[in-house]
Amino acid sequence: MTQPLVYKFGGASIKDAKAIQRIAQLLKNNWVNNLVIVVSAAGKTTDRLEELIALSFEGKDFDGPLFELLDFHLDLCKGLFEDDHPIFIRVENHFAHLRRSLENSAIKENQDFFYDQIIGYGELISTRIFQEYLCLKGCPCLWQDARELVSTDSHAKIARVDWALTMQHCRKILIPKLETFPVVTQGFIGKDLQGNTTTLGREGSDFTAAIMGVSLGASSVTIWKDVAGILNGDPDLFPDAVKFEYLDFEEAAEMTYYGASVIHPKTIKPLSKHGIPLHVKSFFNPTTAGTVIGAFGQAPRIPITIIKKKLTLIELKIRDLSMLGGFHFDYIYDVADKINAEIQFIQGAAAHINIIINPLSMEDDQIIKAFRDIFQVKVTRNLKLVTVKNPSLSEIEHYRRFDNELLLEQRSPDLIQWLFED
Repeated sequence: MTQPLVYKFGGASIKDAKAIQRIAQLLKNNWVNNLVIVVSAAGKTTDRLEELIALSFEGKDFDGPLFELLDFHLDLCKGLFEDDHPIFIRVENHFAHLRRSLENSAIKENQDFFYDQIIGYGELISTRIFQEYLCLKGCPCLWQDARELVSTDSHAKIARVDWALTMQHCRKILIPKLETFPVVTQGFIGKDLQGNTTTLGREGSDFTAAIMGVSLGASSVTIWKDVAGILNGDPDLFPDAVKFEYLDFEEAAEMTYYGASVIHPKTIKPLSKHGIPLHVKSFFNPTTAGTVIGAFGQAPRIPITIIKKKLTLIELKIRDLSMLGGFHFDYIYDVADKINAEIQFIQGAAAHINIIINPLSMEDDQIIKAFRDIFQVKVTRNLKLVTVKNPSLSEIEHYRRFDNELLLEQRSPDLIQWLFED
């Protein structure tokens, strides 16, 4: 078998019947047997499921939002299939199982564990609809439960991949199927050794595509977006923003670390390690060249502006002056790991440390409790981090005009970061 290809489609690409029809035509024009198609939940389904999880965990009535979500998926099917197609029964069965899971008190002892058991229904349902429609349109393919492929630890909401076992599963299960048919599977979800559903973090479907690509030795991975590739800035803020035709793995990894939303941060590292190029292309204009991320060496030094919102600032001040200068970075990173927080940057002074992290589901008092053994803790939420790589005078002057209060600034010769109230 020739090297497989991996395609990934996010929720925006299958948000309604028209969108699914567009993607189906794209695939039909590029149909090959050795293709793995990774699909996210449709539209805003994951957000709706999070609302259901919160209602159920709090013991509140969730019937209204549940039926609204069911109606959304049935309407999606009505735009794609005849009324007597079996997909309608399959979708209703998925929702019946979802309801039972929401009512299952045995899995509610831990909210994060409960989250993992529920949230993946969006992907399971969307891939069923998508696979059935592809078959209907003359593109025969197989549905595959990603939990049979992706093996992880039991770390709730951001599980770590067991690469050896995952590679073994992917090769054993997928390679024989790909000899004859393409495979449609889910992003975002996996399974631990106890058989429980796990998740790879919000927006983790990109990472799933990378996992599939590495496990199968794919020739490339393509992420299909509603944009034509990766730009050096938000075109709404910078009308002269330009698209990268080629981008080195290292540069792309830095961009995702600082908050570039086009690619999930975990996606780059495994592809770089195995030398598998990543394509970012537009499903609106599939014939247009997008951005290719690979081992291209030094990139041109052009300004790159990245804005990341809804961040949290944790201000730590030492309790005991005898610890002055002992910043306990190992302790800080250990705590951050335990609370599933990704540190965006850390800034230290003689008696205090400032940490900027990705959004947390934890309450402020929980964060304070995690750090208070050593520090006095202050938490500030809903902040905006602006990162400029290779800054030019125009970018610096642009952000100096922000009306929002500047909370922090960090500079190096090649990088400037500002933290603002959003």
